Amino acid sequence: MKARLPRFDRTTVTVVVAALVLGAVYWAVVSLAQDFYDTTAPMYSIYNTKTNGMSVYFRYLGELDLKPKVLSNIDTLPKDATIIVAGPFEIQPTAEDRKRFAEWVRGGGRLVLAGGEAGVMLTDLDLGAAQASGLVDSRVAPSLPSAYARGVREVASGGDRLEPIAPAWATLFADHAGSVLVSAAAGKGEVLWLAGAYPVSNAGMGKGDNAKLAVLLAAASGDQVYFDEYHHGFTAEAGVWTRLGSGGQVAFVLGMFGLVALVLSRGRRLGPALPPRDEPLARSAAYIASLAELYRKAGARAEALEALEDGLARALARRYGTATAGLARQPAARDSIERSRALRRGDITRDEFLTAARRLRRARREVEGRG
Repeated sequence: MKARLPRFDRTTVTVVVAALVLGAVYWAVVSLAQDFYDTTAPMYSIYNTKTNGMSVYFRYLGELDLKPKVLSNIDTLPKDATIIVAGPFEIQPTAEDRKRFAEWVRGGGRLVLAGGEAGVMLTDLDLGAAQASGLVDSRVAPSLPSAYARGVREVASGGDRLEPIAPAWATLFADHAGSVLVSAAAGKGEVLWLAGAYPVSNAGMGKGDNAKLAVLLAAASGDQVYFDEYHHGFTAEAGVWTRLGSGGQVAFVLGMFGLVALVLSRGRRLGPALPPRDEPLARSAAYIASLAELYRKAGARAEALEALEDGLARALARRYGTATAGLARQPAARDSIERSRALRRGDITRDEFLTAARRLRRARREVEGRG
């Protein structure tokens, strides 16, 4: 018996292919959004690839195998880690956020702030500083020996400066205009504050020894380095969908509408299931053969041929689902039945009967794979 290949419904194949194409397009759009997203990403976000972004810093730490991560949920802050927070923010830190960060620092966390606006995170730590107005874009040398001055001779600071108020601050980099980098202990943790985010930005990473300083700020906690993107608007609930922007979201929604329209216009299997066709029970081959033999002995040749035709039709229905489908696939069976029916319209001679009966039986054996 020959193996039968599975039959595929054309509408189903069309819908599956359309879904695969739409999925591929969506994957491509998401990939492009992740690699080249720079039009609406906030200032100093790691997703911003322009000069005022921090994508270079994030990738640079990754190439050094420091495994930087994105902090998109602040319900639970990572232990024994460094969190880099750069301002300004898209989502202003709430009082609860500031309290959570303060408790985390006192418990042993390292908080690296970049930019004067990031100082709002210090409200509950009793640490404050005034941001001086933009002065000159200069290169600043270390003010004190520290772990953050190791191998760093000068930092291209930009024009931002700090004026520490709390006595807990230690000035690590400064010039006559003010402080560029300060540090303070808080409980078991530490806070470092860059007056401006320029030294760790895409535009500043390649200037002076900024790249070395950027690594020292992040590497103290090993591979536990997190960038606060939660306050830049990239929350855990938003994810890639938010990064697609309005254009990508509209394109995806239109694509989904197109897929639904295609299914509705081409699908034939929508709605309630059709009841199965009533098929009479198939008679066994032995029963049909004995019935035909009785008809033959009684001289009822037309009735005998009709019984043989019925047996062949049932064999076709069992193999192909319906007798009509079987007749379309088996020309020999169709020809045998047509000739037999033509004979039954008139008088049937003995030789005509035998010839027609042999054809019907031979066609049935071929359908059943027995000959």
